[in-house]
Amino acid sequence: MDAADRARARAAESHDTAALAGAPIRVRDAAGSQVAWFVPLVAGEALAGFVELLPDLTHRRTSWFGSPPGSPHGCPPAAWWTDPEVVSQRAAATLRPDETAGTPYLSFDTAPDRLAWAVPVDGPGGPRTIFVAGEAVWSGPAVSGPG
Repeated sequence: MDAADRARARAAESHDTAALAGAPIRVRDAAGSQVAWFVPLVAGEALAGFVELLPDLTHRRTSWFGSPPGSPHGCPPAAWWTDPEVVSQRAAATLRPDETAGTPYLSFDTAPDRLAWAVPVDGPGGPRTIFVAGEAVWSGPAVSGPG
């Protein structure tokens, strides 16, 4: 069983709803080091919530979007938080002329509690990072990242 499979199994222990533990995603800091696992809890096509585990699989937190917990009602589409292609499309909509976006990676903005996808951007105005978290898209200073 690889690390992602162990993270998924550990996350499944932390809730008792019909939501299914999806494929775990590594959360990385600006230097590229893994700081957590993000395990989506999906109900159909919706992101009902997530479990965040430390790299050693210690439970850090569980968060729910729907009401009641585990329900798809009031939840964002899972792809907004789990699909790098969807993240790339959201980031591309905010690119300035002559900028190019790099590969997105799940990270955080300033504090680990502020999970967001980081998309490194390079262009004539210098490097910057576009953060994408669900519907929200914002720009921040350049940070180093994996790759």
